[in-house]
Amino acid sequence: MNDSANNLRADFLAPLVRDLFVVEAIYRHGGRLKVSLSYRFDRDLTNRLIKERLRHSGYDYTLHETENHLVLDIDPKRRFRVPPLNLILFLLTLFSVYFIPVFFRCEPGTTSWSDWFGQTLKALKSGAGIEFTLAMITILFVHEMGHYIASRRRGIITSWPYFIPAPNIIGTFGAIIKSKSPFWNRRDLIEVGAAGPIAGWVVAIAWLVFGLSHSVMMPADAIAPNVLAFSMEGESLLTRFLVPILIGNAPEGWYYVFSEAAFAGWVGLLVTAINLLPVGQLDGGHIIYGLIRRKQTILGWAAVAALIALGFQSLLWWVFAAFGLFFGVSHPPTIDDRRQPGTVATVMGMVSIIILIISLTPVPFP
Repeated sequence: MNDSANNLRADFLAPLVRDLFVVEAIYRHGGRLKVSLSYRFDRDLTNRLIKERLRHSGYDYTLHETENHLVLDIDPKRRFRVPPLNLILFLLTLFSVYFIPVFFRCEPGTTSWSDWFGQTLKALKSGAGIEFTLAMITILFVHEMGHYIASRRRGIITSWPYFIPAPNIIGTFGAIIKSKSPFWNRRDLIEVGAAGPIAGWVVAIAWLVFGLSHSVMMPADAIAPNVLAFSMEGESLLTRFLVPILIGNAPEGWYYVFSEAAFAGWVGLLVTAINLLPVGQLDGGHIIYGLIRRKQTILGWAAVAALIALGFQSLLWWVFAAFGLFFGVSHPPTIDDRRQPGTVATVMGMVSIIILIISLTPVPFP
């Protein structure tokens, strides 16, 4: 096996196979690599896992199975290829984020459903929903691509983002990325976990600042029932800091009415803070486990207890407390927990904690 083949193996092949197979031989053939692998574990399970990883890896490949070995024929040049399901879900989410929030803001009164849809279409034609959609989608997209790029940088095979449309006031349940290979160490865990929230948070702040500069204050009796109005009670530290600077201090009995961009930025801060809670498989669970290992469980249970307490002020928190209990509060170990995270990962982890503290909205929807 020559040096270039060794380099190729180290660069892209090891993350695909090193935890599942013993690499017996690797050699070039017509610009491709042929790799002879022997099984470490159950043959059928291993074959299923390697096929799933290769499907998401972006490489062109064929597999030749024998009783005790697997021969992988792979082109080392990765191709840019978005799976159809991911693309369809993205387009559906784009539509739901555009249409559903405007639909909910249109009051039907005593009119029929057809009139309600008519009001919605009229609002859309006037430009409603465009700014919110652009802001919300860019926040989610940058967040997920932060995870995706950090994963590829550290040799962790992941899916493309799955965007999730939803019939709620923002039109989406966000997006997820599925990991197809294990986290090798705590450095990788922190960097992948923190890259998404940090990137998405920066975009959310940009939209919030832009949107607040186009937002207004209104007296309570002038605000329509279907308009979301904000006081600063129960808001995040960051929102409480920015709103008076960019809009002004609201007199008693007045509320802030956010523009679409400001509302999207506000949602972005809320979603980022929720993702950074130190619970199980949330981004915060990855980060805190990477920083303090098994002590993460203590903070995870403390976070769930805090969510239950906050739920008496906003029912939303009971939903996420239930989520944490259902999927697990503790985070599983990495393959090599003994490896220290390093300076860059530690800084990213600390920045994420600061973002959580200043972005958490204790009472988002009273």
